[in-house]
Amino acid sequence: MRLSWSRLSWSTVASALLLMFLASAPASPRPAAPHAEKPPKPPKQPKQLKNVKTPIDEFMRMSPEERQKALNRLPPDQRSRLQERLQRFNQLPPEEQQTLRNMYDQLHQLPPQRQQAVRRSMNQFSKQTPDRRQAMRQELRRLTPLEPQDREVRIASPEFREKFSEKEQGIIRDMSDLLPPR
Repeated sequence: MRLSWSRLSWSTVASALLLMFLASAPASPRPAAPHAEKPPKPPKQPKQLKNVKTPIDEFMRMSPEERQKALNRLPPDQRSRLQERLQRFNQLPPEEQQTLRNMYDQLHQLPPQRQQAVRRSMNQFSKQTPDRRQAMRQELRRLTPLEPQDREVRIASPEFREKFSEKEQGIIRDMSDLLPPR
């Protein structure tokens, strides 16, 4: 099934692009890494997510002209924000780009109500102060290698509850749904 870019909800695309930048810490461009003999392979997508068509997949498959046409249909301020996010995304190393795509694919696989909850949490995340976003980002990275039941134990721990407000705990809990399955 091919998705029609013109019928996509721009809030869906904006959420996806926002998601792409939640995992990347600094907003500044990264210096190019020295060329190694063999570049590292990007992480593989979980089997159940392969061949899933998402709005981002469709956008990334478009020609530059088609992308520009799609962006031109947006209001100017929204268009410039999305273009800036795309530029930052394109500056990321390929393995980070793939990780962010995988997270978006995870979001796309959730039931619609759960997707909405995660999007709300992503929106709340973006409104936090930089130091709180960094603390939550670090916690999500800490949760990544854990099995789902171990993630729940960590989230229920006194250390976690003392370190994060109730609102932050909810944000982390919701966003942990996007972590790769172990």
